[in-house]
Amino acid sequence: MQFRSLLADRRGYSLGELLTVVVILGIIAALAVPRLDWMAYRVNGEVRQVAMQLSYAQRLAVSLQHNVQVTIDRANRRIIVDEDANNDGIFSSNERRRVLQLEAGLNFERNSAPALPAPAPDNELTQIIFRRDGSASQSGAVFLNSIRGVAGGNNKDARALVITRATGRASSFSYLNGSWVARM
Repeated sequence: MQFRSLLADRRGYSLGELLTVVVILGIIAALAVPRLDWMAYRVNGEVRQVAMQLSYAQRLAVSLQHNVQVTIDRANRRIIVDEDANNDGIFSSNERRRVLQLEAGLNFERNSAPALPAPAPDNELTQIIFRRDGSASQSGAVFLNSIRGVAGGNNKDARALVITRATGRASSFSYLNGSWVARM
């Protein structure tokens, strides 16, 4: 009698039930994965990384009370953040430097995308100096694009970070369906 009650109270899943669930999950994954745009995720991640470095440079200038110079090195696909401790505009060996290399497949490239919507500045920045009050030396934009987008002649991977001079803040834009759209 006790043996039958043990079999009746059996809890868990049978092998057939587990295999059915695995097969259903495999079918769903096979339908969903080809629709994902992995390059767009990489570009968005890199835009967040660049925006974070610009924000870091601005906070550093305020906290250390000296200029921090950010250089966009398009040829080598990197950002250089120099702490200019003596405010002379020249990097010397006793000053700290940080370098952020872009991910493979991404460039600082506009690729003939149209102008950003007003009132955003449209000039492409190669150097930004954050002052000790948090302001930037100039307004402008930093453009990022994938090699796929540049080679294909489309701008679906184009992104822009717009720097406001008075506040030094970076606002993000994506190029979607033929126009720039502000990202939150």
